Amino acid sequence: MYQDATDLFGEVVVTEDDLFNWVAAVAPRWLSPERSYRNYVRSWDVAGKVKAAKLRGTFEATIAHKKTPWHGRFALDQIV
Repeated sequence: MYQDATDLFGEVVVTEDDLFNWVAAVAPRWLSPERSYRNYVRSWDVAGKVKAAKLRGTFEATIAHKKTPWHGRFALDQIV
């Protein structure tokens, strides 16, 4: 089911969950600690990117593709 990205006033709705899911999918390295997450969201205008993606209809596809943190790949190679 497709839901329009805008609300009754024509604004694109961006929630904190949207921001978190975007960072988790695009740049999971910045999820912690809290300060680096906030700095990343502000510095890279994540809210603006989420708005643009919702208007283009690519937001759901972007957050569905979660990246594995690069350091996790190295650790698994050493364990297995």
